[in-house]
Amino acid sequence: EHPLVAGFLSKLASFSRLLLIDKRGTGLSDRVAESELPTLEQRMDDVRAVMDAVGSERAALFGISEGGPMAILLAASFPERCSHLALYGTFLILIVAGLIVIGAGLRSTANIVGPLFLVITLVITVAPLRNLLVRRRWPSWLASAVSLLTIYALLVLILGSVAFAVARLVGTLPEYANAFNRIFNYLLGLSTRLGYGQEQLERLASSVQLSSLAGPAQALLSGISGGVSLLLLIVTVVIFLAFEAASMPERLGVIRETRPHIADGLTNFTSRVRKYWIVTTVFGFIVAVLDVIALAIIGVPLFVTWGVLAFVTNYIPNIGFILGVIPPALIALLDGGVGSAVAVVVAYTAINVVVQTIIQPRFTGDAVGISATAAFVSLIFWAYILGTLGALLAVPATLFLKSVLLDNSVPASWVNALVSASPSKEKPRAVRRTGRQPAEGSS
Repeated sequence: EHPLVAGFLSKLASFSRLLLIDKRGTGLSDRVAESELPTLEQRMDDVRAVMDAVGSERAALFGISEGGPMAILLAASFPERCSHLALYGTFLILIVAGLIVIGAGLRSTANIVGPLFLVITLVITVAPLRNLLVRRRWPSWLASAVSLLTIYALLVLILGSVAFAVARLVGTLPEYANAFNRIFNYLLGLSTRLGYGQEQLERLASSVQLSSLAGPAQALLSGISGGVSLLLLIVTVVIFLAFEAASMPERLGVIRETRPHIADGLTNFTSRVRKYWIVTTVFGFIVAVLDVIALAIIGVPLFVTWGVLAFVTNYIPNIGFILGVIPPALIALLDGGVGSAVAVVVAYTAINVVVQTIIQPRFTGDAVGISATAAFVSLIFWAYILGTLGALLAVPATLFLKSVLLDNSVPASWVNALVSASPSKEKPRAVRRTGRQPAEGSS
């Protein structure tokens, strides 16, 4: 029916004994129900059964498309039955399968991988400080010690800010229970006049209490304060990384000798992640200070706490602004009414638009290099894989994958074009090999 396929199979049969196997439910094999589709192990056993039936002790396996993973499994499980392994059209399937396995592994070790990756990016960020001190004739050990203390300060700033904001939120929400009930009673009366059911709204009110909203925040605070053993691990790892940073140029040089694309990717990642942390921190601090001033003018309680929260959520792409404005707007609504809440939302929106949309790009340009859509998808992905910390590390983690796997890879250039903020400026520098030799005398 397909001349090209028939010709290919005939060519194989001309120099070998060719065995064609229809997997269960396809071709000449019996049909199976969707609920009884065979696993890879069962399909592998089917192939072995066919080989035994025809007296084939050892064969060269040729896996096409989804048959590739099964062929790999058979070759790995029973190497004595496989003389050669050939694959066609299985690259994407193997990549997806590999990503699923890696993602599952990362999720199961998120409590270790997330903090360690944060530490690594912070070590990269403060590396220029150590180089500056060495150039000014500071002893190498002293420059490393200063870098170490700087990393500890950054960790305390990030994790301590989260703990501080959550702790204040936990202690504050129950105090506004009466105000919440007054607002709900007003809305209940309004809905009754409009003809909506009172019973349903009362059930909703009984299920939404400010004291219950403090529960998840309390759990988050307990998780932050309870990881003493993990904190000790991080402190120890920081010491090793801070003093090992001096040898990284030499290590990158060794990698460049055999894997120049990997070395270029790691160098690109260090530059981008350093710029990201510095830019995000500086402008996040500016936004937080302006938010605190605005909240103090409006008269919102705990304005310093909400400023700290705005600073932390600034590291979360796309939805960080929304997460940062909801708590102060809610407290403003309960404490000062609708006018105060609207004023908070307007002030936050104006400050973020002016600083991060108008001013920041003029000074830094594109500090990340990934599109807004890719940043949002990465937020969902890394938050699922690494939990709460994954939301803060979404952009650095995506930058790492992009720099190492996409930026210098011609086969993956189409993926890079989809996630890059400037696809035309980030084409891989590798040159395609066409197999043609230049003519003599041509230039």
